[in-house]
Amino acid sequence: MRSGASFLAQNRRWRRSCALSLCVALAILSPIAFADDRNVDFDIPAQALDPALNAFRTAAGVQIFYETALTVGRKSQEVKGSLAPGRALQTLLGGTGLQVRRTDVDAFAILPGQAETDRAPAPASQPDGRFVGALQNGVLDLLCRNSQTRPGRYKVALELWIAPTGVIQRSALMASTGDVALDAALLGALRGGSIDAVPPANVAQPFILSIVPRAPSETGDCGGSSQTIR
Repeated sequence: MRSGASFLAQNRRWRRSCALSLCVALAILSPIAFADDRNVDFDIPAQALDPALNAFRTAAGVQIFYETALTVGRKSQEVKGSLAPGRALQTLLGGTGLQVRRTDVDAFAILPGQAETDRAPAPASQPDGRFVGALQNGVLDLLCRNSQTRPGRYKVALELWIAPTGVIQRSALMASTGDVALDAALLGALRGGSIDAVPPANVAQPFILSIVPRAPSETGDCGGSSQTIR
């Protein structure tokens, strides 16, 4: 069995150097299995969850994606000391019933769900590198078809549920881009789209993708052009 760290390292090698990164590994690994390679000094008192997450984001220098409704009425735990960001975020969320997934080396997603125990279960199935590439490329193709949804100028995390046929059954934004029209355009671009691969049968869904604001000329996405492909 691979460790969480080595499995995440393999997942990084699968990814292209592009604006969109795919987190398949964390869809099937326990949220405990973080691959942090640095510690950060935290001093965040217990408080309402929203300001606690803002304090964490500032201290750790990371991005956090979540639906704002998840934080309503919830309180954080105190986080104090020198800790890896993933472990610190998990501590902060203790008792909230929320779980954490890493979506990139400097980004986390907060999802609803029963808090996990300290025992990390073995993955149900290991994602195939060809599927990872196909899903990433398929989503990029769909987003590159329209200048409004072309990656490069916005930041967002997406949840995707893929049918056995490769069709995108459902998509959701983990948080708004800050532009309601763009939010709707992104979901519209993905609706009914398909990828050239079948998802592994035993891999938990949704798949989480994060899009960061990097220019196509830098990443090569969408042919490296700012013009509409089709």
